Amino acid sequence: MAEPRTKRLRVVDHPLRALAFVVGVLLVAGAAFFLGTAVRSPDSAILEARDEVVPVFTQVESRSVTSAVRLQGQVSGAEELSLAVDAPAGASRSVVTTNAAQVGPLSNGAFLGTVADRPIFVFSVEVPLFRDLQPGAEGSDVSSIQKALGVAATGRVDALTVAAVQSLYSTASKEPPGGRSQPYISSSEFRTFPAQLGSLSLLSLSNVGTVLSDDIPFAVLGYGAPYVQVRASVGQASEIKPDDEVALEGSNGVSSPSTVLSVSQFQAAATEDGRPPGYDVRIAVDPASEVEPGETVSVTFGSATEPQMSVPTLAVRSDSGGDFVMKRAEGASIRADIDIVRMADGWSAIESEALIVGDEVLVSG
Repeated sequence: MAEPRTKRLRVVDHPLRALAFVVGVLLVAGAAFFLGTAVRSPDSAILEARDEVVPVFTQVESRSVTSAVRLQGQVSGAEELSLAVDAPAGASRSVVTTNAAQVGPLSNGAFLGTVADRPIFVFSVEVPLFRDLQPGAEGSDVSSIQKALGVAATGRVDALTVAAVQSLYSTASKEPPGGRSQPYISSSEFRTFPAQLGSLSLLSLSNVGTVLSDDIPFAVLGYGAPYVQVRASVGQASEIKPDDEVALEGSNGVSSPSTVLSVSQFQAAATEDGRPPGYDVRIAVDPASEVEPGETVSVTFGSATEPQMSVPTLAVRSDSGGDFVMKRAEGASIRADIDIVRMADGWSAIESEALIVGDEVLVSG
């Protein structure tokens, strides 16, 4: 009976080399694992940075914090009207011989000056003169000029009316047309304009010696008062009423008091400059103010406040101890207690013994 055959394992010829190979593979695998954990991809860096909180600071400011409505508009000036003067009887040309008025508002019966030595007066009346008025003349234009002269409006050129005319010419050192014996009212010297135009003002007057023509008027008058018009939203307009006092501020920073003239009905169409539908608010312009027609101005509705120490409302924190902000101090943030005076437009006017204008406070982070 044959003996079973025994299988012999092969003996490694170089065992030390084999061991070194195995150790090398293990070292490479370990290094790869270490580098895999130490090196981050750009995407992972972005994801980690997303959760990083960056503190944001801002300065304590001195500013006016008010709940008043502030809107912008443009000054619309008075309309212009050229005053032409023809050569009076006996003169061949219209030559300016006297300047008597100053640029600015005109009173009723204002004496502008003389053309060919004849005076020119300006009136604002209900019914402008459409003829010369002799003593005894009657009509609606008579009543209107009587009111402008300050005498009883009888509708008839009576003795009181003639006396008022003579007094007016006397102030200009001139004889009335017709002389003292038979004075009358000349429509070429009494220049009348409809009262509906509003107040009259003198914008310019030709110099003495100027020869007038169709292209060169004796004077340029303005009528109607300058105004500012702004567009208010539904919410804003609900707080605005005619005769309300407002503050009007020009580009020079000077503020002047003014008054709301009117608030329109709701306007469904946007304005030419793109302002949305709303209410048109018209504000009077004080003649003494320094704003000019065409100038963009700000109008503040409600009482404005004096500048005061203020911080963004986002910086304000509260706890059981009251309101406070976090003030930056030597690389750290410390608590600074505050008292809030008022809040508006994202700002809080405050009082605090721990802060001064220019300090930095934490807004977020």
